[in-house]
Amino acid sequence: MDERPYGCRGRVALGILGIMVLVFGCIAVTTLGIDAACYTSMTPKIPIYPNGSITLEQHNFLRVFGMGETVMIIDTDDEPSVVRDWYGKTVGAAYKAAQDNFVPFFFLANARYSITGAADGTGTQIILNGVCGG
Repeated sequence: MDERPYGCRGRVALGILGIMVLVFGCIAVTTLGIDAACYTSMTPKIPIYPNGSITLEQHNFLRVFGMGETVMIIDTDDEPSVVRDWYGKTVGAAYKAAQDNFVPFFFLANARYSITGAADGTGTQIILNGVCGG
């Protein structure tokens, strides 16, 4: 008769539980790390216009500009040419700094912005769209 010593099942269960905690911990740390890298990559590419008000903000994962897809609509009273100039200078400087300084993960996210005149004829509507990690 081959019997296991008393307490062996408890050690096996504890070992399985420990492995499960490690696996889920690794998944959580990896997910949060990728989310942080996406946020770092996306925020300089599609910055929020300083004189604007956010009218729509949608994201499908943890946070805006993080892992997943982000869509944001911003309205401002500034003229479209002023807004285009600001985005051109700001985003262009971010790309140049990333290339000059070899910023890791800068090109991880795909981000773009669209600038159009507001529907009512006054001001500008800015649409920010970014996708990362998916």
